[in-house]
Amino acid sequence: MLTSIVILTHNQLPLTHGCLESIRRHTADYELIVVDNGSTDGTVAYLRSQSDIIVHENNENLGFAKGCNQGFALSRGENVLFLNNDTIVTEHWLDNMLRVLHENERVGMTGPLTNYSSGHQRIPASYGSIAELDAFARRHCEDNAGCYMDVRRLVGFCLLVKRKLLREIGGFDERFGLGNYEDDDLCLRALQAGYLLRIANDSYIHHIGHATMNSLQDFNLTSLLAHNRLKATEKWGGDIHQIIYRQEAAVSLCLVASNAGSVLEQTLVSVTDDVDEIVIVDLGSTDNTAEIAHRYDARVFSYRAQEDITDAYRLAFDKATKDYLFWLNPGEILNSAGLKRLSSLKFSLDGGQDMVLLSHDIGPGRRFLYRRAAGFRQEDDL
Repeated sequence: MLTSIVILTHNQLPLTHGCLESIRRHTADYELIVVDNGSTDGTVAYLRSQSDIIVHENNENLGFAKGCNQGFALSRGENVLFLNNDTIVTEHWLDNMLRVLHENERVGMTGPLTNYSSGHQRIPASYGSIAELDAFARRHCEDNAGCYMDVRRLVGFCLLVKRKLLREIGGFDERFGLGNYEDDDLCLRALQAGYLLRIANDSYIHHIGHATMNSLQDFNLTSLLAHNRLKATEKWGGDIHQIIYRQEAAVSLCLVASNAGSVLEQTLVSVTDDVDEIVIVDLGSTDNTAEIAHRYDARVFSYRAQEDITDAYRLAFDKATKDYLFWLNPGEILNSAGLKRLSSLKFSLDGGQDMVLLSHDIGPGRRFLYRRAAGFRQEDDL
């Protein structure tokens, strides 16, 4: 599985050399693409001399977003990794991020842990020099083998992205110029599209941080952050970090079941990690329906059906407690596309929609997400 590694450069040749050498030591199945943003320190000549690098040269500094998009346009990999040149990677850094990226098809982006970053990716680093880096990273990654963390935000110093995500939502927004907030913007668009973002806890890289920007003449990081924060606010209609971290809508799954033990579990296992509550009305089952329901922490209510089964559905609706709910019949499942849509709706809904399409390919018809406060309604998907 080919990964395209896209690196931007603007001078800082010693850092670029160190970054590339660490990649070559610790990485397999990759292509290197370096976009140079107008270097004047010999960086371009060095890059041209490297037979394993695809080089794109800009005559001036076009910024992080533009350069990354240029690199993506040159890439061939199923995965695209955007990496700052002021980093040093360590053993298994990419393999472990790839595992997290592909163990669930709904994951769209992953990142590593590091010594320098905002947000959840920064951890205390006990090494005192680069010579001690590999040993520290090895110990840390062995202690956290196979672990990951779901997050709402990943930082662009090292960002591994599925190509299909970039094709679906587009690349970095170039309005952010030199850099900052374009990675937040990409994360927010990925969340809106229903993708999961994860940190691979057993991937570690060293990051100097702002090395290129701090070398720019007349550069002021505080001013750039304020300027791009305003751009993000204008685009999204509010503080982008508040939008990213806002509380998701809570969702109940409601079912009416009768002797459904043979098929109920496949329904519950398909959604148990993605709903906040499961409500089941049992119509007097004599098999193991209730036992299976309790195995998935469902709230089970007994009901002796009369002629009108609608009352059983009304009971399930009345017992639900979350903001929104949807219905499934025992044996039906939400496939990966439906779960991705559910994740997107939980993130995007603001409580003003009474009924939105959840999936169009479940059972004989479509399924909708209903706002509980709007009241019970008898629809075709009951």
